[in-house]
Amino acid sequence: MGISDLQTVELYIEPIIGELAENILNSKSVNKIYLTRISEFDVNSKNMVNKSTPLFTYSFDEDNSTNENVEIEHAPDKSLMTINSDYSDDESNISQSGKDYIASEPGLFIIHEGYPKIIPIDLDGSCDVRISEDSMSVHVDIYPSIDNNPITTLDDILEKIKKLGVVTDINQQLLTEKLYDVEQNKIKFLNLCVSEGKAAVDGLDGRLENCTGEKEEIANFDFGEFHKVNPVISVKEEQLIAIIHPPTNGEKGYDILGNDIEPKPGKIFALRLGSNTCFSEDNGNHIIAKKDGFLDLSDTSISITDTFTVKGDIDFESGNIIAKGSLKVVGDVKNEFTLSLSKDIEIGGYVGDAIVEAGQNIIVQGGFLGKGKGVLKSNGDIEVKFVENQKVYSRGSLHLVKDTLNAKLFIKNKISCKGNQSSIIGGHTIAGESIEICNLGNNIGTETIVEVGFDYLKRDSIINNKEKQIALRKNLEEVDKSILEFAKMKRLNTQSGEKVKILANEHKKLVAEIDSIKEQNLKITNEIYLPTSSKISVNGSIYPGVKIGINGRFLTINEVMKAKTFVLSSDDEIIAM
Repeated sequence: MGISDLQTVELYIEPIIGELAENILNSKSVNKIYLTRISEFDVNSKNMVNKSTPLFTYSFDEDNSTNENVEIEHAPDKSLMTINSDYSDDESNISQSGKDYIASEPGLFIIHEGYPKIIPIDLDGSCDVRISEDSMSVHVDIYPSIDNNPITTLDDILEKIKKLGVVTDINQQLLTEKLYDVEQNKIKFLNLCVSEGKAAVDGLDGRLENCTGEKEEIANFDFGEFHKVNPVISVKEEQLIAIIHPPTNGEKGYDILGNDIEPKPGKIFALRLGSNTCFSEDNGNHIIAKKDGFLDLSDTSISITDTFTVKGDIDFESGNIIAKGSLKVVGDVKNEFTLSLSKDIEIGGYVGDAIVEAGQNIIVQGGFLGKGKGVLKSNGDIEVKFVENQKVYSRGSLHLVKDTLNAKLFIKNKISCKGNQSSIIGGHTIAGESIEICNLGNNIGTETIVEVGFDYLKRDSIINNKEKQIALRKNLEEVDKSILEFAKMKRLNTQSGEKVKILANEHKKLVAEIDSIKEQNLKITNEIYLPTSSKISVNGSIYPGVKIGINGRFLTINEVMKAKTFVLSSDDEIIAM
């Protein structure tokens, strides 16, 4: 726009200029703007003019004829602005009346980029329809009318939607309800979603279902989650342990224009079978255990192992473990927990007041100590660093690294030490074959009982039988007491006589049971007393307070002795060599 095209005018009406004018131009429908939309742009009533309203007149002030700034100049008696004189009266809706330029239509007076215009105003209601950028939804804006002027109709909206190429169902009920509110309450509704496409549903990835019964720990096997949770899952031979579920293809979707949307198919679950697993002959997706053991997931493979490793302590996080196979515990076994395995147990730390039972061998790298509530029990050998106040039962042999203090050690075969610092101090120790130790007792005379020459189960049988005898004798006393009460009666009726017969039979039965237990205990005692070649060898010191037992014979130590082996002589007496 050249300087020669610019003219200064004297304004009668303040026009809308700048960004607001641009927004109004962008929002107008064809060549007009709906009045109910003006509130969006904060247009004042002074910017609206009626038809024939004078707008401006040309000013011939030389000083202002070349001013390029499109801004209102405020003077005491007039407002001046520079406009472009090259504009069309037909497009601007401005006509000349004498020296003045007036509005040809009622509307808004704007000056945009130097061009004056009247934007006609429509009092009717209106609507806008648009499609979302992803073509998945249709949105409608509905504006009310002024006074009793008509509003847009449902057919108007549907026609606009149809012209956009929408093929999906339109929510006509929603539109009808909103149009009623627009007409009755003169309110507008913006961004109404009236139609939607259907999103594609991506396929599910293949997965490995846990079929071991440990559903509460991990429902679907995930390799990362498996080792995070570290579940102890014991399985049996031929047990169904997992099912491979194939991925799904997903479901197609569509947009509002009728275009298909392809889903993302699921990924195949990659898995290789590890040791001791196989696919079922009946179903190629079913995985079967080929032997008893523990389930393990490693490097996208599934295996059954003989030994399960707990990479920490046996505590509330791991819980009790009762299973087939072997177990390795890196940490400790805390108080009041239980381990029961069909094979070996190896513990890297300490064992407290816990129950540890193994079908084969037990190794405790740390000590075994507590308040007397703990038990180590195995059908094989046991190796432990030290034992304090606890019980140890072994159907094999016991290997000690250091001391035992006030412990109860019941070993079928032999007890040996793996160093030169091991001692047995206090408590009661029984070994069927032999005991080899560095020291027995201590210098303060702690009572220490050590025995060899018989299976400790025989001693247990004698103790259990004695407990049975005590209970039976109490019952016998009660029966005899009842019989005595009946004997004091001068005359017994038929019912009392029957009761006496029952009591007499019960007396005979109890006496027979007591005699039988006596015979059992006598037989076991004789077996214990049978001489054997069992021995107790001490490389270091034997202190007063120690009681040596071999095949039921005992020798009390009254003075310190050094490096002795105790055996049973031909005269059935314990001698030290």
